[in-house]
Amino acid sequence: MSRNPATPIIAAELFVNEVADALKSLGVMGQPIAVAVSGGADSTSLLLSLHTLSCRERFELAAVHANHELRGEDSDADERFVRQLCQRLEIRLVCHRLPVPLDAAQRQEGIEVTARELRQRFFLEASRELNVQFVATAHTADDQVETVLHRIVRGTSLAGLTGIPRRRELAPGVHLIRPLLGLRRSDVLVYLQDMGQSFCEDRTNLELNYTRNRIRHELLPYLERHFNPQVREAVLRLTTLAGDYQSAIDAEVQSLVRRAVVKERANHVRLRTAPFRKSPSILIRESMRRIWIRQGWPLQELGQQELEHLAALVLSRARHQTCQFPGGVTAKRGPEHLVLERRK
Repeated sequence: MSRNPATPIIAAELFVNEVADALKSLGVMGQPIAVAVSGGADSTSLLLSLHTLSCRERFELAAVHANHELRGEDSDADERFVRQLCQRLEIRLVCHRLPVPLDAAQRQEGIEVTARELRQRFFLEASRELNVQFVATAHTADDQVETVLHRIVRGTSLAGLTGIPRRRELAPGVHLIRPLLGLRRSDVLVYLQDMGQSFCEDRTNLELNYTRNRIRHELLPYLERHFNPQVREAVLRLTTLAGDYQSAIDAEVQSLVRRAVVKERANHVRLRTAPFRKSPSILIRESMRRIWIRQGWPLQELGQQELEHLAALVLSRARHQTCQFPGGVTAKRGPEHLVLERRK
């Protein structure tokens, strides 16, 4: 979209038009869509605006809600809110309880990543039940800024700087889309106020033991106050620039992976190392990242250090070597091949 997402808008109709422009640029206007609705401000605004557009443009709209039961009565209250809102709007809702395993907090990826993986599997199942190809989530420009800063703090590649993609394949024939990425959280709140629409407040968003919350409530205000009042716009420009460079790299990586991979199935990839011998390190790292994505393995802990380790392993002269990587992935280096396997 042409509008600078750092500049708030004030009218409900403008908000809906921005969402419409996003759908058109994504190539999904008029297609059936399922909206992931938590009950929070962002997802409520997305459901409401898409409902307006579905009536105007005559496309089917449904909603999905996952109750992870992490906040007791508050989680149940969110579910009731979503059910009542969908009933009022006459929108079909698929709602499942997806409790996060009690041992998730002790796992390397933690509760947030485990809950996200559960949701995405649910989205895929729900999309097939609803017979839709697009599931819309309510990530905003502020989420984009926070995500990129989070990745910078923890260590990331150029691909990590591209941020949250506007469209991503969840499985063959099913895509996640983010129609609100061009809008600010302030836009969302003004829109809901104009519409007289309430929403649910998640009190855990204020808890500073989560890194993302500290970035939102401490780091970003500090950077704006002491370094650059326009730091959010600067991060968004960096994201756009990184995306341009990444597109050029992706074309080279696609060719390299195609020549290297000799066997690929669920949680198992076998690839020849010879095609990588004369390749720049950045292409090897991005090839490993591409394989991770194709397998659906967790990317949250696969930072620059891990990617460099994988690239070194590909180029290693050692005939036999085994290394462990985040997400339960084991890399085994043989004389001519590298095998990547993830325990189920």
